[in-house]
Parts: sequence; C-alpha cells; structure tokens
Amino acid sequence: MACLILMTAEGRRTFELRLTNSIGRHPNNTIQLLDRIVSKEHCIVEQRTDGFWLRDLGSLNGTYINAERVNGEQALKHRDEIVMGSTRLWFDDGRGISSNELAPPLASVREESLSPLPSGAMAAVPYHGFAPQPAPALRPSSPVVAAPASGVGLGVSPRAIGTMAIPAFGAEGLQLESLGRIDVMDEKRAIGTQIAATDKGFRAFELVAADPMQLRADYERLRLSHELSREIALEHDTTKLLGKILQSIFKFVRADRGVIFLKSDDGKLEPGASLRRDGSAAPIVVSSTILNHVEKEKAAVLTHDAAMDFAASKGKSMILNRISSAIVVPLLHNDNFLGVLWLDSESLAQFQPKDLEIVTGVAAQAAMFIENNALAKKIEQELVTRERFSRLLSPNVAERVISGELEVKKGGELVQECTVFNSDIRGFTRMSAKEKPEVIVEMLNEYFELMVETLFKYEGTLDKFMGDGLMALWGAPIAHPDDPVRAVECALAQMQILGQFNREREQRGLPRLGIGIGIHTGPLVAGYIGSSRALSYTVIGDTVNTSARLCSHAKSGQVVVSQATHDRLGGRFEFEPLEPAKVKGKEAPLAIFNVLRRAPSVPISRETSGS
Repeated sequence: MACLILMTAEGRRTFELRLTNSIGRHPNNTIQLLDRIVSKEHCIVEQRTDGFWLRDLGSLNGTYINAERVNGEQALKHRDEIVMGSTRLWFDDGRGISSNELAPPLASVREESLSPLPSGAMAAVPYHGFAPQPAPALRPSSPVVAAPASGVGLGVSPRAIGTMAIPAFGAEGLQLESLGRIDVMDEKRAIGTQIAATDKGFRAFELVAADPMQLRADYERLRLSHELSREIALEHDTTKLLGKILQSIFKFVRADRGVIFLKSDDGKLEPGASLRRDGSAAPIVVSSTILNHVEKEKAAVLTHDAAMDFAASKGKSMILNRISSAIVVPLLHNDNFLGVLWLDSESLAQFQPKDLEIVTGVAAQAAMFIENNALAKKIEQELVTRERFSRLLSPNVAERVISGELEVKKGGELVQECTVFNSDIRGFTRMSAKEKPEVIVEMLNEYFELMVETLFKYEGTLDKFMGDGLMALWGAPIAHPDDPVRAVECALAQMQILGQFNREREQRGLPRLGIGIGIHTGPLVAGYIGSSRALSYTVIGDTVNTSARLCSHAKSGQVVVSQATHDRLGGRFEFEPLEPAKVKGKEAPLAIFNVLRRAPSVPISRETSGS
C-alpha cells in the first residue's frame, strides 16, 4: 500500500494514501499539517493509472520534491522527499522504506501536537527543519506608502493600494511560528532561524525558574497584554482604538514601524492608524504583495530578511525602507476578514515566537472589538433610521423600509390612485394671538400625538405637518384595496378622539379645539425628494391640491370627501351632500359630501394592521 512517511521527534508516522489525498493546514484536508508555512489547501496527491502524482494548488511557499520546486504537477517515485513549509515527508510506493533511510528530525525543534480531526481524517505533525534550497519567490510587490499624520489614531483619507497614505507613529513587531523559507546557508539567517526554532512559545516554568530576568520579561508581556485587553474593551471609537492597539503593541514587541489597515465597504485595504518608534512623521512603505497574500490566505506572514525572501520582486520597497524583519497578521473575527496589522523592523530576525503568541492574541481581540464597534455603529444608525421612518410611516411600513423590502431613493413615480387626507384646526390664528407661544406649542404636541397615533392605526403615511395642519396618504408607498375606506375611518376616529381631548381640556379650563378634514382620491406623483443626506417622502399633483381645497371648505367637525372618494366607499358610511365647491384650478364646481357616521348595517373595518 502506497503511503507518505513523516519523521518526528516522537517517531515515525505513516499515512496510507487514498485515490485522492488533500494536504494542507485546514482541518478538512485528508492530511492536516499543523505548519503555518503550509497553505490551507497546499497540494493534492492522487492515484492515476501510471502511479501517484502530486499537484501543487498554487501555495505561496511552494511544494518541493527532492529540493526542486513543483511547477503544476509531478509524478512521485519511490523514496521521493517532499517538502512543504517546514514539513518533510517521504513517498513509499509500497516497497517499504526503513527508518534508517530517512533523515531524522532536528533535535532543536519542538514538534506540534496533533489536533483532533473528523472521522477518517489524518493529522501530520510538521517537521520544523528548514530546507537549504533558495527561497521561493512571491509576485513582485508594489509599495504602499504611508503619509505622515499627527496624533495617535487619527483618521486617514483612503487611497488605493499601491500609493496608500497612512499617518506615522511606530510599532513593535509580531512574530510567526512559520518562519517562511530561510536560507540557513546565509550566516545571518542561520542565527535568526536558530532563535526562532529553539525559543518557540513560553517554556515550562521549571526550565526558566532559575532565570529571573526571563520570568520578569514573560510576566511583563502578559501584564501588558491584559492591560491592552482592558483598555480596548472600554474604547468605542474605532479610530482611537486602532491608535491604542499600536501604542500597546509597541510596549512589548520591538518593532520600528506599525500600520493597521481596515477593509473598506468597497473591499480595499485602507490605513486607519500608524506609528513610528522614533516618533517621526516620515512615510511608512509596505508591500502590497504581502498584504494581498495575508488577505487571501487569512494567515499571518513572518519574514526575517524581507529583501532576500522577496528577492524575486527585487525587494525594492524592503531595501529602500530598510525593512529587514516584518510580521503581517490578519484581523479576523469569525473568519471574517476585517483588516491587517503590519509590523516591521530594520533588524534581522527581530521578532521572537513568544511575541507572536501574544500579538496574535491581541490581533484576535482587536478584531473582535473592531467588529463590535462596527456593529454598534450599524445598530445606532439603524435606530436613527428606524426613528426617522417611524415618524413618517406606520410601524409596519417603517419596518419594511428598514429591512430593505421597500427601497428608499431619490425620484418619483406615478401612482394611479392615492387618497390624500388634509386636516387643520379651526380658529387657530385667533388662538395663537391670545396665548403664549410655549402654550401653543405644548397644545399642538399633545394634539398631534393623538392624531398621528390614530393615523398609524389605520396604516396611513404621514406626509408632513403644516403649522396646525396635517397631511397624510393612503395608497403610497403601500397600497391597499380599501385605502379610501381607511382614510375616512381614520377621520371619524380622530373626531371621536378629539372629543375626549376637548373634555380633558375643559376640565383644565382650556378652550375646545375644532378641526376640519378634506379627503380626495386620484392620481399623483409620489417619491423621495431632497438631498442624498436628507430625503422626504411626499406627493405632488392635482389630487394633493384638491384635498387641501376640500379641507378649507370643511367646517369644524366636518369630514368632507370628494365625489371620487365617495364613489369608492361602497355604502359603508352615511353622508350629507354639501353645496358644490368652487375649487381653484377647476372650471366646474366639485360635488362634495360630509361624512356623518358609519352605516349601521356595515361592520366596523379593521383599526389595526392585520385585523
């Protein structure tokens, strides 16, 4: 049976090969490698008629067979050495390979623990040695320039990646377990590799108990991490939050520069805050190649020698800006990509694994708080929107607008039939002349509170207030077959409620109020009018004007309807014919009617939505 063999410090592990075998960092793979240099879906080994073939899935760091990078796919031969990331495997076609024939793992490297996998899946413990072959090249990077700005956490005007403006502050760097491909033949890199490989994570207490300086340093890192968690938890301003994150990271990670990018609504990475350790306002240049990779893979990147590791891109941005070490970490919340935390240093192998453990935890916390802040703003905006529309529309209509079922945008449309309702207080001018303004305002607020509540009960749309007047609609933006009936029922209900309101006013020694109502049905243009920042739903047309004219003809206590509205009421009400009204703009007088009451034989229509 063909298999892949993995040698670890704990011994030999064998994985029998199926017809198709996926290999990568993600737990859904057939063989999961807990190696941060390995891509989530790194490669596939599949059986064909002529044997097993390995196909690279476009992994960033590549797949190597016998020290040669695989371009596309390659047939596997017995005893082939396969290297991906810092993991080394051997292919056995079934003839067997003794452990003596395999290179042992490096003694200085601590192996990862196995992670639980779904039934039938296998996990491989990564081998953290470093292959001596040249570093695989990334695509050429285009520099992202950070322009200066003053103060921590100041906002930055967005620009496209390639020339991106960022305020400068400074930052301490991050570190990854996956060290990328480091050429151990280079003396400086060998030092960096050794440090990263042997000092991976926090060591057991008994190993450092005699080293008070190490214990102190570890405690300080944990303390600062706790302080940051507490500080950012209390910050509700995202811009200030980003600045605090960078400042805190600089206390326990030795970076020279730091930038936090956030993903905008249009999908671009835009700078939110930056920091320089030297306090200067000089621009910060980052590599868009690395940023794009981090976003695509949703995985952190560490380089100990950026100019060399990205030699294929000529390392221009790295060399010119003296970026030797860099850590770039995605800001993820529930696998949702929110942005990138960038840290770099002018020193080789500047960042240690324990720094990575702390900072990646901070990045996860920061992402959570950034997401929470964004959700809080969204909720706040929704509440404002809900409140605004609740003033204009009945609650059920407002909900439909907020949910997106009804679109709110500038522009109007022809409504073939809409019932327009107008009312105002009779003798209001005389009343205003006698009373103090604050008394009049208080009275109007009490009056309109009752009238609008009744209006919404019959699912009408409040168009506007006009001094002591009120204009409402039935048929726009939501139409019902019985809109004229609803409008008239609402008018009668308002008259009844006004009676109770007047009795309460009389008990307080205040004068009674009288209102007149005019209702007309016909075509009009309805839509949202205004600016992009402030829209108002309203209607325009002869139907609107006619309703206003009928209201002016109505005496106190009258509900005057036009012939058009009368014809659509279906005998539900008792009427009193009035003298035809001469209306401005109309050649012939209009037949009008005063609604007296509901017809006794007709059941009372619904007064609440859905009844």
